[in-house]
Amino acid sequence: MLSVPLFVSKKEFFLTLSVVLCVACISLAIEFYHFKELTRESLHVNTATVLNHYTKTNEKGRTYDVFKLKLDGSGAEVYTVSWRVVTMSIKTRVKVKLKVDKVTFYDYLKGFFAPSLTLYEIYEDDPPLDVKPLYRFVEEQHESEKIAELYKTLLFATPISKELRDEVQKWGISHLIAISGYNVGVISFLLFFFLKPLYQFFQSRYFPYRNATADLTMVVLVVLFIYMVVIDFVPSFLRAFAMSVLGFFIYSRGIKVLSFEMLGLTTLGLLALFPSLVFSLSFWFSVAGVFYLFLFLHHFASLNRWVLLAIIDLGVFLLMVPIVHTFFPVFTFLQLTSPLSSLVFIVFYPLGVLLHVLNLGGILDGYLLEFLHVKTQSYLLSFPWWVLGLYVGVSLVAIRFKFALYACLGFAFFALFFIQ
Repeated sequence: MLSVPLFVSKKEFFLTLSVVLCVACISLAIEFYHFKELTRESLHVNTATVLNHYTKTNEKGRTYDVFKLKLDGSGAEVYTVSWRVVTMSIKTRVKVKLKVDKVTFYDYLKGFFAPSLTLYEIYEDDPPLDVKPLYRFVEEQHESEKIAELYKTLLFATPISKELRDEVQKWGISHLIAISGYNVGVISFLLFFFLKPLYQFFQSRYFPYRNATADLTMVVLVVLFIYMVVIDFVPSFLRAFAMSVLGFFIYSRGIKVLSFEMLGLTTLGLLALFPSLVFSLSFWFSVAGVFYLFLFLHHFASLNRWVLLAIIDLGVFLLMVPIVHTFFPVFTFLQLTSPLSSLVFIVFYPLGVLLHVLNLGGILDGYLLEFLHVKTQSYLLSFPWWVLGLYVGVSLVAIRFKFALYACLGFAFFALFFIQ
């Protein structure tokens, strides 16, 4: 049976767009209500969860602690500082008094800074979704704090230190460390691989009339949702999960799944539900990565399957170069190995999970430390904003015209010769 388009008429398209706009208006109204509650008084007292905590030193040599907090109730994210030495781990529960008289609605949506008059740890008998035991379980399997941090970031999307971020960026694998579509794909594959034989055993005896793919997909989506709750709705993973849900829904109705329309609908739907995603760089990188993957498949799907598999990672890597290096100008030649790292990750990720489940997570620590400590020369490769805008415009034209895709690939490739 041939797949049909997502929208079969302009009427369906505009009706769907109207629904998305209505949802966006409702979401913004709810966020504005939370904002007004937050700023009702100049001092806001609330409980919160520590999302990140690091130490900085100002120009005068004075050290202070920076906290990223998620406020209870509204879920707003706020940055604040403490000038006294404070030791708090991620996911610690705190009580905070914030000065919010200068916070605007725009600040509220993108995450804001507010001075804190009071900030201290609280102890609750029943904290909301306490995942700190999972963090400790991973940490206890490693002698190296850096590798423990790497695995916590990889498995639970915890914040990454500047030192580890620089070592990851020099290899061009930030997109692998950040939980996103790669993780969704690997988790889904593993669940199908292990559950399908068990399901078929019972299906052949008790419910042969059931559809194995549909039932297992529902199980996979439930597991993915639970995982998404544990990692606190990471934007890139949220995008991938939403596309999985929407993809399953439209596939079951014979509608074409791998399409730009589905990507656009998923993106607009998530922005409508969660307006703050507009300011999430990881979300937009995730969307861009999927867009260029679709663009490559759109124009080169007729190639031999193995040839396509061999070149698609390299193609997407090149197409993402102007996007990524507009925001992160540091370039190393090790980043050219990123397509190969993406293939290795397919094996490394489930292996790392399995080793930690077996309490053997430290086995690969020596190899990982050698990998991270490889010395390389750093260069600068940056693009002005107007180039990014033009590049995105040509990329959209490439949906219709193949030569525009070649232009994007050529531009990205020759840009590598202008590193500084």
